[in-house]
Amino acid sequence: EVNDRSGRHLGDIALQRVGRLFDQRKRQIDGLARVGGERFALILPDTDEHAAFVIAERLRTELRNEFATDAVPLTISFGVASYPAHGQTAGSLLRGADEALYAAKGSGRNRTVLHHEALRHALLKAGDARDIAGERFVAVVLDLAEAVDLRFSGSARHSETVGRYAGMMAKELGLPEEQVGRVRLAGMLHDVGKVGVPDSILNKPATLTDEEYEIIKQHPALGAQILEHASFADVREWVGAHHERPDGRGYPRGTSGDDLSVEAQILAVADAYEAMTSDRSYRSSIGHDAAAAELERCCGSQFEEPVVRALLNVLASDSERVEVRLAHS
Repeated sequence: EVNDRSGRHLGDIALQRVGRLFDQRKRQIDGLARVGGERFALILPDTDEHAAFVIAERLRTELRNEFATDAVPLTISFGVASYPAHGQTAGSLLRGADEALYAAKGSGRNRTVLHHEALRHALLKAGDARDIAGERFVAVVLDLAEAVDLRFSGSARHSETVGRYAGMMAKELGLPEEQVGRVRLAGMLHDVGKVGVPDSILNKPATLTDEEYEIIKQHPALGAQILEHASFADVREWVGAHHERPDGRGYPRGTSGDDLSVEAQILAVADAYEAMTSDRSYRSSIGHDAAAAELERCCGSQFEEPVVRALLNVLASDSERVEVRLAHS
């Protein structure tokens, strides 16, 4: 509404004011982040659900007072989930907080709601056979993946492009239409675990130390944790395995050979090609020809040959279509 009435510039300023207010009012031990759009997240260490409720209510009241005289008086709703009562992993806590937030917004907004198991059943019933909770979870983790991309490269291009390549490759390999969509979604979410990697490592222009590389190697497993949701079992597995290799020298599990899924290999090839053909803080793009040659060189060791061939085929088809369009224009 702020954007519509006053322009996106004032909408951005409003978000900055929210961020500053929370940053000034939270405790020093608390972690604060904007996780996409109009969503903020707080991690409150050594805090049970009741203490978290008090903190959320204080912040909610102060934000309401801060914007009370604005042309569009903003308010905020909080959903609270705590460990271990409402979840024992990052993904389950995120899902629990989101369910509580949805209940807060659905019951009138400008309020704080503690998670309760009954919320999950109520939301599924309200969804009338549609997985509304799953749809909201997709929106949350896509926001999170976009935030990671923005930290890493300043745009959301990487994950979107990996998702597009992955979907094209899945179709080229003859996977069913529904599976193609799932693989594309997995491509868009493949790097979500990098939310746990410090900026100093993500954007380091020099070679990583062994310790820093070990931190990087944890991001597929963290991504799988974040994607812990009943409707994400397949996507979660592929994301967790997208740095595994046929020769067993990948990470985090060292899976090899027949134990590798074609979907995880699709993500691996799409990710590698997009990374090689994009500018990074530590190197410039090497271009299509060099990237294609590198993928072919690594067939059998890092990548499966049919998957590499699928990518090169769809890229060649795309290039031909572009040339035809240019000729017609």
